[in-house]
Amino acid sequence: MAEFFDRTKNGLPAQALVAQRIVKHYPELSTALRQFAEYVLAEPLQLARLSIHEAVEKVGVSVATANRFATAIGFAGYAEFRSELIQGFEALFVPAERLKQKLAEGASPREIMVASLREDIANLEATIAKLTAPQTDRAVEMIVNAERIYIAGFENAGSLANILAVGLELTGKSVRTAENGGGLVGAARQLFKYGEKDLVIAIAFSFYMRDTLQVTQRARRHGVPVLAITDYLNSPLSAMSQLSLYVEANHEFNPPSDTAILGLIEALVAAVASKTPNAADVVERFAAYTYPWMVSSPLDWSTD
Repeated sequence: MAEFFDRTKNGLPAQALVAQRIVKHYPELSTALRQFAEYVLAEPLQLARLSIHEAVEKVGVSVATANRFATAIGFAGYAEFRSELIQGFEALFVPAERLKQKLAEGASPREIMVASLREDIANLEATIAKLTAPQTDRAVEMIVNAERIYIAGFENAGSLANILAVGLELTGKSVRTAENGGGLVGAARQLFKYGEKDLVIAIAFSFYMRDTLQVTQRARRHGVPVLAITDYLNSPLSAMSQLSLYVEANHEFNPPSDTAILGLIEALVAAVASKTPNAADVVERFAAYTYPWMVSSPLDWSTD
């Protein structure tokens, strides 16, 4: 059934109850019910906003078909199905609602900045509490032993992936990330050469980028080990990876918190460097090579 989601323009989060029930019952559905299911997956937000009569007009089926679909995937009726569909998207709009509330309260810029910083302090403390010695030892071992590393991350996670790549390269690792504009084909152009001696590090947080999940799933199917950096045990990446490092990344206005994720990334690079005998030599050679381009004092950039 996972192949069905690979083929479909799936706009519904994979962890949503409605999505899970469609996956379970899809093979049993009639052609008309599958047509409705595919519309739910492709345009869930639009469908959640429509009445049953507006929905069936959009999909091109009858009211009876919509009701049969709801009961076929385990709901008491269409009303219960639609209610659950709406709930699956509530978290998406929470940041906007919180921002509206803060604007209405008249919070000052400093108050908002301090609240954000304190939230990240709490995130980092919670992330520390989740880390275990066996988990971190294994993560570092996977990175140190990998011949080549590909870091899968898009959008904000793409920037974080680049920071992780730079850090790991300075420990002497061979690292690639998704090229700008390359998309899934650009990732495939690299990953088809990878195997069991290599490693994919996948970075994804709620709501999970489909491109990251597809790249990771494809790599795992071809025998490439996967280390995930994600948020929850029920994250789609958890099921695809051999090991997951979990970050508490709550943020009131703009979840997930890039600061919290970056904190774990920098800590991971430090741990890898501590277990890589020649890491200091690599950093020293890099510094010597790049010194002519580095600004270390006003004299270096003076035009006089």
